[in-house]
Amino acid sequence: MDQYKYKRILAVLAALLLIVAFGCGKSALGAEEEQEEASPQLVAFDADAPVESGLDSADHSGIYDVDGVADENSSGSYDSSTANENTILVQNAGSLTLTSADINKTGDAEADFFSGQNAAVAVTTQGQLTLSGSNVTTSALGGYGIFVSGETSAISAADNVVVTSGNSSPALAAVDGGTLAFTGGSLATEGSDSPCVLLGGDGSVSLTSAALTAKGSALIQSLSGNNHLTLTGMQLVTDPVIAGGAMLTLTLREGASFTGSLGGSLPARANVDLDETSTLTLTGDAYVTALVNADVTHQNIQSNGFYLYYDSNAPENEYLNGQSYLLPGGGFIAPII
Repeated sequence: MDQYKYKRILAVLAALLLIVAFGCGKSALGAEEEQEEASPQLVAFDADAPVESGLDSADHSGIYDVDGVADENSSGSYDSSTANENTILVQNAGSLTLTSADINKTGDAEADFFSGQNAAVAVTTQGQLTLSGSNVTTSALGGYGIFVSGETSAISAADNVVVTSGNSSPALAAVDGGTLAFTGGSLATEGSDSPCVLLGGDGSVSLTSAALTAKGSALIQSLSGNNHLTLTGMQLVTDPVIAGGAMLTLTLREGASFTGSLGGSLPARANVDLDETSTLTLTGDAYVTALVNADVTHQNIQSNGFYLYYDSNAPENEYLNGQSYLLPGGGFIAPII
């Protein structure tokens, strides 16, 4: 009888242990689900989503706000940790010259952040910024590094270091007609959907002798509109992401070189403009609307056996006479038939 009671006690204890283990497991799973539900949803860039005009009219606020006046400063440290707040903001035809600054941005973006309201540096509504020898660092969802929007809004940046670590956080962004010239220095992004250069709505970016690194994204992303990227005196190896309906004009100057793809199917989503000193290297068949080449022999286009198709009806291509041309590497320039 004692042995029987002993076995029953062991059975009951085993059952209790199973119940406890199951209950704890269920509680842990429930806690994990609650944590997942509480986590912020990442807002990724949709390559085919249009960038609507009018972003320049969005309301912005900044820690250092230059609004309609001229200002100059150097050797300052500026920080913002508030959601949808810029650290440096230049707006309403204001102008700022900023040198040797340390600019930091934390605090995740809330709701739509395509208008750059959570950028470390933002220039809008005909603002003008000259930024040199500075460090720009962001650690936030939607934490753009440097953002410009609006026709006649412009940024000239020289010898700066821009680093972003959050998701959906481009290092540079030019949209809605804004222009940005970045010379020397470096651009680095660590988060997903965080290109070094984001273009949209007729934005324009010029890069001169700059270093680019993106761990979780393509280096270059072009959303809707007729966007422009100019490379001067530097090498770039990438496959830019070009949205449907968008056009990216790639201009190479003063010994610049570009290696990558520019869209391997119709409709064409790119234009190419090369001077005699610059080179284009194909990593796949490419379809372009306009091909402007100062080297009429086209020896500055390395084909690797691939074809570069052009639109024979585009006025910029009249000099090609609708003909095909053999390229170094065995490929051809050929009209789209």
